[in-house]
Amino acid sequence: MDGEEIIKMTELDSSYNMTTANNNFINGSALQIRLDTATIIENVEMFLGGSRLVVERDDTTGKISTRKVSLGTPKANSEGIQAILNWLQLTLNPQNVQGNFPTDKGGLSSKYDEFVFWCRVDLCSNMVKNIYKWHIKEDDIDIIVDSLMNAVEPFFTRLIGNKERESYLNTLQHVEHSRMNNDDSEKVGFFG
Repeated sequence: MDGEEIIKMTELDSSYNMTTANNNFINGSALQIRLDTATIIENVEMFLGGSRLVVERDDTTGKISTRKVSLGTPKANSEGIQAILNWLQLTLNPQNVQGNFPTDKGGLSSKYDEFVFWCRVDLCSNMVKNIYKWHIKEDDIDIIVDSLMNAVEPFFTRLIGNKERESYLNTLQHVEHSRMNNDDSEKVGFFG
């Protein structure tokens, strides 16, 4: 591939991701969007598998489709990828983000710091114990752990000081208010 083709693919991929994000926003509630972890997990799966989604348009029919393209060497075999994804799904999910990490006097949370520390230790430990079974290269362990923790750490900052659950109140009030206004405007349209 020459440089021009790579740029075009990047623009298509970007367009696909924007369309997917917009469709999820339109079709889902604000609360569903905030709690959805599927995109993160899918991105991790592609990272571990050394692949990415490519959007293509058939020149004759105009139909747009996506396909997974291998762009590198997988970071683990299929058993390892599935085991890592299972760990991630059990860690990074809508139920876990309902928790609360209380803040200390300085506004920090030692509970959050401890949680992140043990997540990193557990992930490293599992990968080292299974390095040969999952066909992981020693040089890739840090890359995998750091990449996964870059998703886990910010996700769980929402639990510090119970801010995630507190913010639901505003989201739910906004949805209720919007629905009430929409219902009222529909009634006026029918009877007005």
